[in-house]
Amino acid sequence: MKNTLTILFIAVSIVTVNAQTLKDSVNVLYKNYFDLLKSKEKLDTISFKVETFGELMESNNRQIKALTDAELFSLKKQLEQRRKKIINTTEFVFASNASLNAIKQLDATSDYLTQISQLNNPDNSDLGFSLSTEIAKILEKEIIKGHKKINGVKKEKFLSFVDHIIKSPITESITSAIPVVSSIKSVVDLVIGSALKGDDIPLTDVKSLQESLKVYLEHYEGLAKAQTDFEQNIGNLDIRKEGLVLLLTQYTTERSNTLIPNSISEKEKHLSLTQLINTHYTKDIVQQKVDLIINANPSDHNAHLTNNHLKYPNYALNQAKFVRDEIESLSKEYISIFVSYQAALKNVLEKSKNIGDAKKIDSKISELERKLSDVKVAFDDNLNMHKLNVTFNVLMQY
Repeated sequence: MKNTLTILFIAVSIVTVNAQTLKDSVNVLYKNYFDLLKSKEKLDTISFKVETFGELMESNNRQIKALTDAELFSLKKQLEQRRKKIINTTEFVFASNASLNAIKQLDATSDYLTQISQLNNPDNSDLGFSLSTEIAKILEKEIIKGHKKINGVKKEKFLSFVDHIIKSPITESITSAIPVVSSIKSVVDLVIGSALKGDDIPLTDVKSLQESLKVYLEHYEGLAKAQTDFEQNIGNLDIRKEGLVLLLTQYTTERSNTLIPNSISEKEKHLSLTQLINTHYTKDIVQQKVDLIINANPSDHNAHLTNNHLKYPNYALNQAKFVRDEIESLSKEYISIFVSYQAALKNVLEKSKNIGDAKKIDSKISELERKLSDVKVAFDDNLNMHKLNVTFNVLMQY
């Protein structure tokens, strides 16, 4: 397990973007898990002593040759509880894996983000203005001023170049607002270049153009910043999620290999957690193996309770609790990131009412809020924390 955690931290340390932030985040995430490992070592020692005591008990029982009915009942009950715990752990692992898989894999999320990306389309008029149209109007007012040519270049040709810059393929293919900002700045550069070639465009007109375009730059830069922050936060969360997948994989491997030694080998490290579960750790597979061991000598409850293959250490429950708690924490943070993104977008759109249609902007804000609500509902349904908590609570009953 310690080797797995070492690999995890090495992987995190090589992340080049916000490496220190990501490392700090993962360090905080697994602080409790290291504490758990320390407890595990202590529990292993205690477990060894208990096993030794069990062997002594078995020796005594052979000498006595018989147990009382009360003792037999107690051992039988303990064995049945052990059996349920081993089998029910498969259900907990299955539910945990399903919840982790739900994070970031939602059609509703894609729909919500698509609505936002459309705001970066220079022809989009959802907010009451189209960037390509607005820039053409501003150029007509501040630069062209009714002239048929700009320093020898026909007005139509000049505007067609501007239109091409704004609607270039890179702007359409990338959802980020940054290409739009770059296109606006390129238009200014084009005008400045034209101004330098003749006397038709004075410096004052260039300054007026820059001032007129400033509000549009602020709008799209605001969208870009909101998106950059969102993607960075989602990326950080994804690092934590993958780390938790590693821990759940290790947990699954330990429980499987305890029951069936080397059932999950080093050669299968390339398999996903879902593949490992389906191949080695379904409820049917584990139940059949447990019952096969017990049914080989059904009346010797004490032997089964001290059988290493049927061992179930207490720290395994602590590990399960850690996994459950972290999944819940990640799910809350995931939604919190979307809520923060929505708040940032709303702030940008509210400030842009002076360049767009206030009613259309309010309508777009309401539409995005409805889409975000759909994301929350779909996420909760797919995450299914209720199912995960039920499997965990059943595991803790015995």
